[in-house]
Amino acid sequence: MANEVTLEDVRTMAADVGLTRLTDQHLQELLRATQTAQARRAAMPKSDLTPADESAHVFRLNGSDR
Repeated sequence: MANEVTLEDVRTMAADVGLTRLTDQHLQELLRATQTAQARRAAMPKSDLTPADESAHVFRLNGSDR
């Protein structure tokens, strides 16, 4: 993988979103999760994807739409 994410990259990303109290163990877990997500994304076939293949996330607040 050309853009291999490092522990320092993860530490910076976490700090950027306010996660400043993560332990080194948490950061290692986040690093592994990020590397796994990147590997899976790189392995996905993209040439035949269309906008209809995009996940639809629907959120509803109870009682607000009645």
